[in-house]
Amino acid sequence: MKTSLALSVVLAVASGVVVHAPVKAAAGTKAAAPAPTAAQIVAKVVESDPWGLGGAQVAAKAIVTEKGGKRRALVFDAKSRRYAPPLGKSVITFQAPADVAGMKFLQIQNADADDERFLYTPELKRSRRIAGSNRSESFMGTDFSYADLDGRDLRQSSSVLKADETVGKFDCYRVAATPKNGDAVYARIELWVRKDNYVPLKWVMFDKRSQPVKTLVAREIQRHGGRWFITGSRMTDVTTGRSTELVLEKIDRREDIPLDDFSVRAIEKG
Repeated sequence: MKTSLALSVVLAVASGVVVHAPVKAAAGTKAAAPAPTAAQIVAKVVESDPWGLGGAQVAAKAIVTEKGGKRRALVFDAKSRRYAPPLGKSVITFQAPADVAGMKFLQIQNADADDERFLYTPELKRSRRIAGSNRSESFMGTDFSYADLDGRDLRQSSSVLKADETVGKFDCYRVAATPKNGDAVYARIELWVRKDNYVPLKWVMFDKRSQPVKTLVAREIQRHGGRWFITGSRMTDVTTGRSTELVLEKIDRREDIPLDDFSVRAIEKG
């Protein structure tokens, strides 16, 4: 749920076409910077952490809207810290509604292994581990999955550039990323990333039949502490027609949250 890009210049040489050496820039003329590669764009998106799960403290809410119009809102706080950039640790604590109040979700991203996920339930006064095999499951009844939260399908992917496109009034790189991890939830993820600040304005997630299963659209972005955050977004499940709106209401960019706060012991104690 409560919840989260590109391009290089392509040179095509057709048979029989003569390619001339580039003309040298005139003295005093500054050469244009080379366009970024797809991999560099994806790396910038991952590093920028526009969802606030890597070096920030946020107050947020997620509003789930059923196809028929029925709505349910979840209110939560989240804190996070990077410990091996771009990898981070985060804790989400739910405040409302009453049936989830006090529940906590701990996530620790790992480079060469499955990420660690634990869900603390106050009634049981203990945490249970969320296995990697459950990455495709809905997170707390929202349209965000555990995979959407950990971002590993994007972090561990190969990527290619597609033709540039415009989203709203913004020029965007369009990147297609193919996850490498064996337990990937998506077969392909396509991103539309603003050229001026590398904020992903749109994501489309595809299944193995190349059919879109979910779309994520950024509706509002803000800058806090020199970093861009997606403060309003909507995830839509294409198959069910249901959607989840994620709103970051308060953002405090921080890099000083103690690493000891991100452990099973800490969430069970606190």
